[in-house]
Amino acid sequence: MKRILVHYSEIGIKGGNRRFFEKKLVENIKNFTGAKVERKRGRIILKDVKAKEIPKLRKIAGISSFSIAEEVALTMPSLAKAVAAVAKKSPAKTFRITASRSNKQFKHTSPELNRLLGGVVWKATKKKVELHNPELEIFVEIADKAYVYSEKQQSVGGLPVGTAGRLVCLLSGGIDSPVAAYRMMSRGCRIIFVHFHNYDPFMDKIRKLVSHLSEYQGKSKVYFVPFKEVQQKIIKGTMKEGGEYRMLLYRRLMMKMAEQIAKREHALGLVTGDSVAQVASQTLQNLNVVYEPVKLPILSPLIGTHKQDIIRTAEEIGTYKTSIVPYTDCCSVLVGKHPATRAELKVVKKIERRLKIDALVKKALKKAEIEKI
Repeated sequence: MKRILVHYSEIGIKGGNRRFFEKKLVENIKNFTGAKVERKRGRIILKDVKAKEIPKLRKIAGISSFSIAEEVALTMPSLAKAVAAVAKKSPAKTFRITASRSNKQFKHTSPELNRLLGGVVWKATKKKVELHNPELEIFVEIADKAYVYSEKQQSVGGLPVGTAGRLVCLLSGGIDSPVAAYRMMSRGCRIIFVHFHNYDPFMDKIRKLVSHLSEYQGKSKVYFVPFKEVQQKIIKGTMKEGGEYRMLLYRRLMMKMAEQIAKREHALGLVTGDSVAQVASQTLQNLNVVYEPVKLPILSPLIGTHKQDIIRTAEEIGTYKTSIVPYTDCCSVLVGKHPATRAELKVVKKIERRLKIDALVKKALKKAEIEKI
């Protein structure tokens, strides 16, 4: 009888809180796949999973790997038949048996099972035993039933979405912020997105990005906040500075507005795609200026990550092709040819006071459109 065994890693070291994480993972698996799910002896077992739903398991945070296994009775003849069947299907010339026994009532230990079932495979197929680098590895798990399988499919790992609270992610149209959101999802956070825009025709790109990311957390909420009037006020009010501080002013106001949304959503912090010194606004001095108005924690999971590694992750999670579609985001509109890289906070605050922009910020937040994707 076919079953799917779900394996986790980090949840297993949660001690007294382990049950909480397991229950949330089970809930998420049910919501994603519609499968019948059981927790037994530290294992999560799925029944009646439709073939089209199986790929979704690769995108559920908390699952480190999963395997399609044969469930058999706890008898040596049943185990022997199952491992021999797996071995006969494989063209591999070398093999090993990897047994684990959580049910200590079963009379054979793991090493004994390795030896006895290895003998069964050799007699049935004449394949050679290779303990260090086998072409075929047959896994045998002994619980209330026995499970036999030969492949592990990798998943996200980390912790189940919903176990660590809510965060608001400032989602641009670029490569980095979707990867940052994904990283925090894999740490158990549920992400609410906010996007600041000038041009309605480009909203479909953002919807596609959120749709990709929703594959990792289920339905997502996104705030589309109009930024044009705020931006025009900043542009007109900074003519004498020549645009040197515009990007920092844009970003400071975006952070303030995102914090207001976070409070509305009872979120515990903000997420950005910042990486140190990647662009002018991300020097350490400028990040201090940009983050200064916000009291909630600001999480930047890519802060020390190389660009190529960010791109690689974007390709893996399916956001890269959408992210590179040409798009003019708010932060690139009419900034100076030489943006400030070592901005002084007192200078930026002085400009803000001069702009008197609070009313426009409130107006933009009121006009925000909320979608569920």
